[in-house]
Amino acid sequence: MTALSSTARFFALRLKPGDDVVLELRKFVNANQLKAVAIVTAVGSLTTALLRYANVNEWDRISGHFEILSLVGTIDAKGEHLHISLSDGTGRTIGAHFGVGSSVYTTAEIVLAELVDLEFDREPCEISGWDELTISRRG
Repeated sequence: MTALSSTARFFALRLKPGDDVVLELRKFVNANQLKAVAIVTAVGSLTTALLRYANVNEWDRISGHFEILSLVGTIDAKGEHLHISLSDGTGRTIGAHFGVGSSVYTTAEIVLAELVDLEFDREPCEISGWDELTISRRG
C-alpha cells in the first residue's frame, strides 16, 4: 500500500448540455497543469454514457435520460480512472467505469481537488494486468 498526505486546492466546474464529461475534465486538468486530481462530488444529468462494466473489456454506450448519482475517480496528467453511478427515469441504477463519449443533458456540477504535493501516474501492474495508479511526491 502507498499512502502519502497532501494539502489540496479545490475547483468547481459546471459543464453545459452536450459537453463530453471526460473530455472536459481532461481539458481542464491539462490547461491548469494539474498532476494529482480527485473528484470530490458531482451531480447532473446525461443523455449518453460510455460504460465499461466489471471484468468486461468492451465499452457499452447507453442512451436516454440519466441522473448522475455519483462520479468518483482520480485524474493525472496522462489519464484517468473514473467510476459513475446513474439512474434512469424509473430509478433503476447502474454503475461502471466511465469513459469518453458521455454527454451532459442539462448540467454537470463537479468539484475537483488537486493534491498539490503529489503526482499521480499509471504503470502496468503484474497482479491486476491493468495500468494502475502510482503516487509520488512532486519533485
